[in-house]
Amino acid sequence: MSTPEEILRNLKSEDLAARKRAIFTVGEKKTVESIPILLDLLKSDPDSVIRNSAARALGKINAEQYHDQIFDSLIKALEDSDYYVKANACWSLGKLKDKRAIPSLMKMVDPNQRFYSTVGDGFTQNTISESEASEKIREEGVKFSDVIVGAIKALGEIGDPEGIPALLSALEDKDDGNVRCAACLALGKIKDKEAVPALVELLKKEKYWYVRRDAIKALKKIGDPRAADELINKISDMYDEVRKFAKKALLSLGKQAPTAILKLYMKNPNDEEIKKWMKNNFTRDEILENIKRLEENEEDKEKKEEFRKFFEHLLQPLV
Repeated sequence: MSTPEEILRNLKSEDLAARKRAIFTVGEKKTVESIPILLDLLKSDPDSVIRNSAARALGKINAEQYHDQIFDSLIKALEDSDYYVKANACWSLGKLKDKRAIPSLMKMVDPNQRFYSTVGDGFTQNTISESEASEKIREEGVKFSDVIVGAIKALGEIGDPEGIPALLSALEDKDDGNVRCAACLALGKIKDKEAVPALVELLKKEKYWYVRRDAIKALKKIGDPRAADELINKISDMYDEVRKFAKKALLSLGKQAPTAILKLYMKNPNDEEIKKWMKNNFTRDEILENIKRLEENEEDKEKKEEFRKFFEHLLQPLV
């Protein structure tokens, strides 16, 4: 096993494999003494994998006495020609949780930045079309989505509402469901109610089940009753994961959304989890009162009759 001194020496080794192993080791062990070397590797090493590894290791170590130097180096790395370096710089900026990174990360979320790259070269969609890009470029660079997702996750880790405009924009990304998922989860971490209308709208129109699921997860964390009606609609979603999280989100709203909870109960009168929640959170009189109010306010005759019958059913005690 290498000694700490040998590991630090290997960071400067001419053996590429030895350098990679050393970078991984100092990152895992949070070796503060390695930071000056890692900063230099991130700035100037010709190998993109080394720069990529250095960017991630700096985020893992994140020593307070080097905070500003690490921060500046990672911000600069967002301009690297290799998109893996960019993505790991985003990851590490999320670990630093420095609000000064928000403007730079917001710029990285712009979907128009998707590009194809090889080491040392970058092409924007404005200068080369996908059909013109070589197979090698497609294999090595693919799209910029990993960088966008990395920036979105970092904004969520920082957790400041300043980043919300970029995240709301990412909900509209038409090219990649993973980008929309990441935006949902980041908004859930920030927990700002400004995001609720956009998340509800996404939930209405989203074609991918996993994005609907993550939008619901975000709404659950935010806990705003404005989402209740659309959450009720998703109780009938064709995918079990969506239905499961919609139920959890509704129950977490509790008495903020009594009407929605009662509709949930009506749709699932034999669900033991819902029955238990109802018994623990509503009195029988509260249930009857709210069901009666639903009936009185409903204009649709069929639904009105449905509420009336359920009201009569609830005259019997919950079991």
